[in-house]
Amino acid sequence: MASLQHGDPPRLRVWRTVYIPLIVFGLAVLGTRLWIQSHTRPPENPVFLTARHEIPGYRFVPVALGSGVEDILGTTNLFNGHFLDQRSQRVSVFAAYWQPGQGDGGALFGHTPEICWLGHGFRTLRHGEPSQVFIPMAGRRIPFQCRVLKHPEQPTPEITLWAACIDGRWDDIPYGPPPNQTEGEATIRTYLQGVGRTLATRFASVRRIVQNPFASTARKQFVRFSIPLTTEWQPALAELEAFAHQWLEPQ
Repeated sequence: MASLQHGDPPRLRVWRTVYIPLIVFGLAVLGTRLWIQSHTRPPENPVFLTARHEIPGYRFVPVALGSGVEDILGTTNLFNGHFLDQRSQRVSVFAAYWQPGQGDGGALFGHTPEICWLGHGFRTLRHGEPSQVFIPMAGRRIPFQCRVLKHPEQPTPEITLWAACIDGRWDDIPYGPPPNQTEGEATIRTYLQGVGRTLATRFASVRRIVQNPFASTARKQFVRFSIPLTTEWQPALAELEAFAHQWLEPQ
């Protein structure tokens, strides 16, 4: 008995397999672009920070990052090294700037110490320090993320502050405290906690960009500074906050 079913005509088959997926894809791209344009708003009272290359009472020792880092970050406007005071106490600093059209959110938020430093062997430690601190500058409270990290080959941990800015708007999403990854607790559980923390950080970066889209002409910057944690975290954090006012100048 002959089959009563017939295959689709060639033209209908082309529409199903080629044109309809292309149309759906095009509408998705166009819709995303229109959504970003409609939700992109210039920040109110934007604040940018300039990292001073010279500080009275300090000697600066530059540290080269290499062309590979410049390629990854998408900018050559980088400042990296150590400030040493008269007692040879060190403050390590890093600053990156992206001109309009340079870099993207991934370059800005994807290379924080929680991601880069952990990828180079550091582990997070918990000493009771806050996950986020606010430093007053130019009449604003600039949010900085705060972490204590330690490398197995270094004798002391490092307490670090960092902040990221897009078009004058500083990232103020609070992060919960990271897991304590001391050498004595280097178990599968703490390792998985660290992986989960990294994934959560990356997800927060994507969510931040979706919730606060920025124009391609936005200026972006990232600053980070740290010192060896040789005391309790409270005086060390106070020292970092005092240094911020010496190193960073609001525009």
